[in-house]
Amino acid sequence: MPDARFDQQWPDLSLVYAPDRPLFLTDQGIVTGWSFLRAAHVVAALLPDCPIVPVCSDISSFALLLAATMLRGQHVLLSSERNPARLAELALEHNAVCASVEGDSESALLAGGGLMVPDILATLPSSYAETPCCHNPVIKPDALVALVFTSGSTGQPVGHRKYWGGLVTRSVTARVLLDPDDAPACLVGTVPPYHMYGFEALVLQCLNTRVTVVTGSGGYPADWQTSLNRALAPRILVTTPLQLRTMLRSGLTWPAIRRVVSASAPLASDLAAEAEEVLGAEVTEIYGSTETGSVAMRRTVSGAYWRWYKGVTPHERGEGIEISAPGVPSYVLADFIQTRDDGTFLLLGRMKDVVKLGGKRSSLAALNAVLNAIPGVEDGAFLPPEGDSTNILARMQVFAVSSTLTDQNILRALREQIEPVFLPRSVRLVPALPRNALGKLTLKALRAMAGQVMQEEEAGSFTLPSDHSCLPGHFPGNPVVPGILLLEAGLEQLGQTGLHVDMVKFLHPVLPGQKVVFQVRSSGSVVRLTARLNDQPVMRVVLKAKQEHATQS
Repeated sequence: MPDARFDQQWPDLSLVYAPDRPLFLTDQGIVTGWSFLRAAHVVAALLPDCPIVPVCSDISSFALLLAATMLRGQHVLLSSERNPARLAELALEHNAVCASVEGDSESALLAGGGLMVPDILATLPSSYAETPCCHNPVIKPDALVALVFTSGSTGQPVGHRKYWGGLVTRSVTARVLLDPDDAPACLVGTVPPYHMYGFEALVLQCLNTRVTVVTGSGGYPADWQTSLNRALAPRILVTTPLQLRTMLRSGLTWPAIRRVVSASAPLASDLAAEAEEVLGAEVTEIYGSTETGSVAMRRTVSGAYWRWYKGVTPHERGEGIEISAPGVPSYVLADFIQTRDDGTFLLLGRMKDVVKLGGKRSSLAALNAVLNAIPGVEDGAFLPPEGDSTNILARMQVFAVSSTLTDQNILRALREQIEPVFLPRSVRLVPALPRNALGKLTLKALRAMAGQVMQEEEAGSFTLPSDHSCLPGHFPGNPVVPGILLLEAGLEQLGQTGLHVDMVKFLHPVLPGQKVVFQVRSSGSVVRLTARLNDQPVMRVVLKAKQEHATQS
C-alpha cells in the first residue's frame, strides 16, 4: 500500500485536469482534454483487463495508452530497455500485454502477441474536440497506475510502484518550478515518456497541471528545433546534459526558450553557462530518482547547492539520508548528501559510484568528468573491472568517441589528471557509446560493448635501436633482438607487479629498428601478453598472479 501521510489537501484527482484546455500540440493540430478523454475511452474498450507495457516513444500516444489503461483499472509497466525480447519478457513476468499505437516509431518493437491500437487522436472528428460528453473520472489516490523500473545503470533494473495520489501531488509541487511564469508553459521534451524523468516531467505534467506538451519524434537537433518552433511561448525544454551539448554543437538557430530543465546525469557548470548564453534561457537541473521522483532543483550557474521541493524532508540515518515526501514512501537515497539548515544540500556522488583499486578510491563520475572534459572528446566512459577490487590484475577500461584525437592523445591527457592506479592500459576509440534514449549508459550495455571490442588491449610498443650494446654479441654479423629484452620490454609496458611468467614462446625473430606492438588480454587470474610485428605474433607470454605462501615456523 502507498504511504498515506500527506502534508496537504489533495489536489484535483481527475484523470485530466481542466479538460477544456489544450493538452498536446501535434502535427495535426491541437488536442484538447476532451478530445484526449474521448480517444482514451475508445482505446480502453480495445484493451484487455491486464497490465499494459506501452511500446511508444511519442508523448501523446504514450499518454493515450496510460489513460486507457487507467480507465480499465489497470497499470502500466515502464522500462528503459527497449528491445523486443526484454519487453516481451517483462510482459510475461507480470501477466501483461505489450501495446503500441499505429504510426508510432516504436511500433516495430511490438513483440509477437502484442496489441496494436489505432491512432484515435488523429482520426477523431474535429466536431468532438470541445464536446464534454465523455467521462473524466476521479481516480482514487491509492490506485496503482505504474510500475516503473530503474534504468539499471549500476545493476539489474528494479520495479517501483507508483500510485495516482502521489503522482498528482508531485506534479502539482513540481509545476511551479517547471512552469514559473503567469502564462501556461509549452513543454518540449527530448526525453522518452517511459523513463521516470519523461513520465513525470512531460506526461504527468500534461495530465495534472496547466501545461501543454509538444509531440514529435526523432533524436536529432533538427527534430528538436522543429518541435520548439511549433511550441508557443513561454517554451520549456526538458532534456539531458548529453542532448543539451549536442544542441549547442549543432550550429542551428533556436527560438526563444524560457527555461531549460536537465536531469539524468550531472550537468557541468561550464556547459550550463554556455547554454544560458547561446539560448538566452535559465538552465536548471532536477535531482531525483525512479524510487522518489524529482525531489530537488537548482540553477546550475548559481552554485553547487540544491534546494528541496516543498514538502520534502531529509532525515539523517546511519546508512545515509532518508527523505520523506508527499505521496511516496520514505526512501534512503543512494547518494552521499551533505545537508544544510537552510533547506539546501550538496550532492557528493553515488554510493555505488566509488571505485577501489590498489588501495585507493575514486568516484566513477569524477573519472568520467575528467575524460569528457578533454577537448576533442565527444563522449567517453570508464568501465571498472569486475570482481574483487583487491585483484592486482584489475585495470580500468576506457572507451571514447572522438573525430580529432588519437587514443594516445587521450591517454596522455588522462595521465596528467588522474592517479596511475586508475589509468587504463589503453584507450579504445569507438564510433559511439551504447546510450539509451535518455542518454544513460548502463553498466550492462557498457560491459556488453566491452566484450565485443576489447578482445585485446594495446599495452605499448618497443623498438631496439640498431646501436644497442647487446647486438654485437647477438649475433655477430646478423644482429637479432634478444628474447629476454623483448620479454622485459613487454612486462615493463604491462606495468603490473605481482605477476610471474608461466610460459613464454618466441615465434619469430625481431630485427633492430623494427617496432613491436604489445597487446594484452586478461581472463580471471591469467594475463596473456602478445608481441606483434606488422600484426604477426612474434612472442606469446602467459602470466599468472604470484601466490603468497605462509611461512612455516
